[in-house]
Parts: sequence; structure tokens; C-alpha cells
Amino acid sequence: MKREETILEALDAAMADIAPGAAILFSGGVDSGILATVARRHWRPMLYTVGVEGSPDLIASEEAAECLNLPWTPMIIDASEVERQALALLDMVPPDDPVTLSFELPLKIVASQVREDTLITGQGADELFAGYSRYLIMGPEELESALVSDLEKVLEHAAPLERRIAAHHGKQVFHPFLDPRVIQAARSIPSNELIVQGTRKAPLRHAAAEIGVGPPTWREKKAAQYGSGIMNTLRSLARRRSLTLREYLEELAAGKERYAN
Repeated sequence: MKREETILEALDAAMADIAPGAAILFSGGVDSGILATVARRHWRPMLYTVGVEGSPDLIASEEAAECLNLPWTPMIIDASEVERQALALLDMVPPDDPVTLSFELPLKIVASQVREDTLITGQGADELFAGYSRYLIMGPEELESALVSDLEKVLEHAAPLERRIAAHHGKQVFHPFLDPRVIQAARSIPSNELIVQGTRKAPLRHAAAEIGVGPPTWREKKAAQYGSGIMNTLRSLARRRSLTLREYLEELAAGKERYAN
């Protein structure tokens, strides 16, 4: 069996275990594109994309959703909404971790506003299929070690955090890429075949092409905090107060604590 087929069979099995009607956090990239396409075999998922006006993820997601012929809802946020949601998320993410906070804000926003009880994210795809740009400069042994370490962090910290965020709003979140069957399929691929001629996540892209995931999802996209425009918005909010991003989040957290007391 080809590797593409093994990946797709594992993803299909993982998706079949999720109750129909779940919504997908959609960025317009290959990870969420392949999840949406596989989910479509079982039900017709709603796709949600969070971003500031004109952000890359909103632009790419609209085109990708049209190609996939799936319903799509943009959730356009402004600076005041980013600040409000960041303030709420500081209950779960410390102010000294702005990367995690900004990355998880789209999930927080979707979970707090949509009607669906179950959400699906692409968490884990980058760690399984070598999606981060920093992997490009690593040798085979270093890459293998980094992939193992990074996946452990996702399983031990990132995925449980997302479950807590969703549960806070009465939702469930599922991570098909972290299903043991998908992990096994991904880990059977030699790490030196995950990046081909500078293209990251090569096996996953081949699997996406196998099932007709359209060209709009093939782009090398930015991480969620950047593609959504959330990180830049947070930095802009910090600059308005002549603060670093970390200082700004610490000030927000301190204000929340004073108010609570």
C-alpha cells in the first residue's frame, strides 16, 4: 500500500469515530484542507476561519472552501475583540507565553461563538510531517529527534490545553492527526522523506493530491497566530502602550487579577 493511502485510511478511520456534525477550524492550508475533504465522506462539515480583516488565512480559506464545495463562515475580529479574548484566555495560558496564547485564540473564539458542540483542529500535523520552517536546516538525526520531542510536547501540553479551552465553552475538540493510527502511519515514514526539495510535509501533500484537495491549500502557509493576523494585532496593542508583548499580556493579567480581588 502506498504511503498516501496509509495516511488517508488512518485519517478516515479517525474521522469516522467522530460524531457527524462536527465543525472544522479551517485555515485554508493542507492540514485543514485534507481534514475537510476526509470529513466530507462522512458528513458535510461547516468550516470556520478566524482572522482580522484581510488576513492571509481569511483570503486563502474562502478560495479553498469554494474549491471544496463546503460551507464556510469567516469570523472577522478587530483589535478590541482580540484583546477581550486574550484577556479571557489568560486564565489558561500564562502571560509569558504569547506564542501559545496567540496560537490558541482562534480555537477560543470559535468555541465561544459557534453552535456546533464538536470542533476539529489540525493540531499535530506539523510535528508528524515536518511542517515547521526550522526543520529545513536540520540534518536527519536532529530532525528525527526534534519530531519526537515536539510530538511529545503536543500530546502532553498542547492537546490537553485545547481540550480545556473547548470544555470551558461546553464543547469537545478532536485532533485526528493525533489519533494513534495516524501517528503510526506518519512515524512509519523515514524523516528524510518528510521534506523533499525544500517542500515540507511532502507525504501529506501527496495524500491531499490523491483525494483532490485543491491547489489553494498547497501554499506554504504561516502558523495560525500569524496567518490570522492575531499576533500582529497583539503586538500593535502592546506598542500603543509602549510595552513589549509580554509586558502587555502581564499588564492584562494583572488587571484581571485586581478586578477579581
